[in-house]
Amino acid sequence: MNPAGYGIEKARRKPVDFRKDGTIPGCLSMTRQKGQERGFVLIAMALSAVGLIAFLGLAVDMGRMFIAKNETQAYCDSAALAAALALDGTTTGITKAQSAVTNSANAWNLDTTKVSNPTLTFATAIAGPWVASPNPATAYIYARVIATVPLKLYFLPIVVTQTTQNVASSATAAQIDITSFPRGQSPYTAVSTNPVGPSFGLVVGNSYDIQWPQYNAAKNGCGPSTPDKCFVSPPCTGDSQASKTAVVSNWGAKTSGYWGSNSNSIIEQEILDVIQVQSVDVGTNILPSLTSGNKASQAGYLDERASQDSDTTDNTVSTYLAAIHNGRRLLPVPVVDPLDPTHTNVIGYAQFLLVANGPGASNYYTKTTNGNDPYCAIYAGSYNIGSTSPGAGGTTGASVVKLVQ
Repeated sequence: MNPAGYGIEKARRKPVDFRKDGTIPGCLSMTRQKGQERGFVLIAMALSAVGLIAFLGLAVDMGRMFIAKNETQAYCDSAALAAALALDGTTTGITKAQSAVTNSANAWNLDTTKVSNPTLTFATAIAGPWVASPNPATAYIYARVIATVPLKLYFLPIVVTQTTQNVASSATAAQIDITSFPRGQSPYTAVSTNPVGPSFGLVVGNSYDIQWPQYNAAKNGCGPSTPDKCFVSPPCTGDSQASKTAVVSNWGAKTSGYWGSNSNSIIEQEILDVIQVQSVDVGTNILPSLTSGNKASQAGYLDERASQDSDTTDNTVSTYLAAIHNGRRLLPVPVVDPLDPTHTNVIGYAQFLLVANGPGASNYYTKTTNGNDPYCAIYAGSYNIGSTSPGAGGTTGASVVKLVQ
């Protein structure tokens, strides 16, 4: 046998010398190692929990901020539109705009909390300056609403000291000029030789011809310098000498300012639903569309429209606008200038208050007019689409409210 090999085998069989604590000399304690591992896991889990809470806070609180931002933006958008719609160039319109914002039904915090203390300012141009209560209010057509709400944070305060976050939104709306109408204008006109909008020389509260009385060139004394003598019945009191001269010089016996259909069923739609026989633009030569119409049926439909209003008694613009009304007596019409015998051009738009003899149903036009008489209405101001009051005015006398910022 190999002694060397025997020695090796003997060495292999030498018993291990354990310490009293059960450890092997030169080796780490298994118990100590496992305890260290458990301690590391606890530390890692604690740090991970903090991170998870932080991310949870970001997810939940940032999500709530996003929702609050959308809610306040919706509030500002609707409030700005309502405010701009109420503007009419007067301090009364400013007051109505302020009330529209205060009474806005939109809320935030999942539609449970009213937006408090919004800021409302007005301007004549989008660049400003912005004023809280302009006086006089002429030409103020822009309304801006700013709202800030305090959003309570639930998770983020665990990792930051902040407990609330202010969420701010803003919106600007304005009355934007309209030059073209495919529909929405009634089949009448107002005559003016003054091309400057928004009023074109018309005076709020004055009575104007929206359809002129019967013209008779053969009447004694009739002529451009004495236009009143050319009509079978007197024109309405508000029309200027220049307007009457233009009508006498450039219109004939079959032309009275009416540009609708001769069919009763279509006349009804034109007056009650403001459909149009053609699109109308500023600059349109409307003369080829002027017709004789049917005054008897027109009178009935004008009375029907007036009777649909909740106010059929007030015949001054200020008292009508101050009373409860729904705007059905307000009639939008093109303003035209009879330039020559072949051109009567649209220069803008206006809104007129139909005369009524309520209370209750009105029969003013059927009772007081016949085929030779004019149809008179009271100039109320600019036409602001969607509003039950005149607008603040622009260059064309017609506007629509839009968000511009």
